[in-house]
Amino acid sequence: MCRTCGHINPNDSSRRCKACWLLLTRVSPISQDQAATLSPRKRRHWLLRRSWFVSISVAIACLVCAQTIYAFDIVPRVFPPPAAINHDTPNLAPHNWAQGGRTAEGSRYTPSDAPVPHSVKWTFKTARRMRASPSVVDERVYLNSNDGRMLALDSETGRLVWEYQTGSRTSSSPAILNDLVIFAVRTGLVTALDRNSGELVWETDLDSPVYASPTVGDGTVFLGSGASKLFALDAQTGQIRWDAPTRDWVVASAAYADDTVVVTSQGSIVDIFDTKNGRRRLKYDTGKVRFGGAPTIQDDQVYFSSDGGRVWGVDRYAQTYPLERFIFHVKINLYVWKLIPGRPVQRGSIWSKRVGGHINLPLAVTDDAVFGATENGVVFSRESKTGKEIWSTDVQSIVGVAPSIAANTVLLGTKDGNILGIDSKTGEILWRFHVGSAITTSPITAGDTIYVGTEDGSLHAIIGNRR
Repeated sequence: MCRTCGHINPNDSSRRCKACWLLLTRVSPISQDQAATLSPRKRRHWLLRRSWFVSISVAIACLVCAQTIYAFDIVPRVFPPPAAINHDTPNLAPHNWAQGGRTAEGSRYTPSDAPVPHSVKWTFKTARRMRASPSVVDERVYLNSNDGRMLALDSETGRLVWEYQTGSRTSSSPAILNDLVIFAVRTGLVTALDRNSGELVWETDLDSPVYASPTVGDGTVFLGSGASKLFALDAQTGQIRWDAPTRDWVVASAAYADDTVVVTSQGSIVDIFDTKNGRRRLKYDTGKVRFGGAPTIQDDQVYFSSDGGRVWGVDRYAQTYPLERFIFHVKINLYVWKLIPGRPVQRGSIWSKRVGGHINLPLAVTDDAVFGATENGVVFSRESKTGKEIWSTDVQSIVGVAPSIAANTVLLGTKDGNILGIDSKTGEILWRFHVGSAITTSPITAGDTIYVGTEDGSLHAIIGNRR
């Protein structure tokens, strides 16, 4: 009888069990009656041992499969989410500023010249401090006010056309896509209204705090939240196409271009996702810093800054492969202990430059330069390809809003209530215009008008002469 499986073997010259094929060692002949008595008990013990072996093997196999699925993002590849109903993007006509960063890439740039201000055309007063710039499309100004209203104003007179009661505070600019006004409030409710009538079209509750402005591109609304997630919603229906985890809260707008969407989280990680299925392409670690500003895209690069006073340029087509981050961290430790020469370079890195101060504001970008401002009032320009400094100007005032660019003029608002126009090529301050209260939203240019919000809850429309 085999000691392993309990099979009764004939007493011949065979050295292996005919059932399990293991060696027959230390066996002695027994009678058939004895074998019949012992065999069932021996088989039960063998089956018990075998069931434990099979269970452990299955558990290990499942763990390996789960890690493989996670590492290679197999699920979104095999089971992609539904595509957007259409592939429309907000109107980019020079007289329009249709969403927070103007373009889906978050460039904060318009080819329209900025007027040199000489007077306030009109002022619209709200009950609370202004926290988000308006959007302007086709002679209408759309304002997500901080006093619980979504407003449509006439761009010539500032007259109220319609209002929608949201009942919630906000720090988010609306996005205008065709006949829809898409916006979010801090409670996490994302809403789309008919932009002509103000009537509700759809609303989606993300069930988490939202501070960022929605970014709309290719028929999809991209929006980060306090649930440490990036959501992609169909712009026509509000249905969530996919969501993807981030390291921490997302309080800044995403940047979209082609098939990539970039988001910065409070956990010092920059994530680049595939817009078709939400699969993470690149996970870029900036170290122990926090982000307040949104990323911006220009061609093949994405730019972002941190409160550590540093600006990065990263290849948005770079991809993180399984175990790569683990290997990179091992190399960093070996470098710190001087066991390997040369500091390891993280995948996707193109350049990283120390500017100084704290940069808690989004950057602006043109074809050849990146612009930003520090909290203590230093405005700077860097070459987009290399990060090399072009100019740096101290405006002698605290800056609390991101710069925007109109043709060759950098527009900036300060805490002492001034709008500044700065030459984008030289950094020379061209003009100042005082509006009274501290400026709390980025100045934007649409047509012949500059729009800016202030501490006292006012939205000012400012006109002037072209340079």
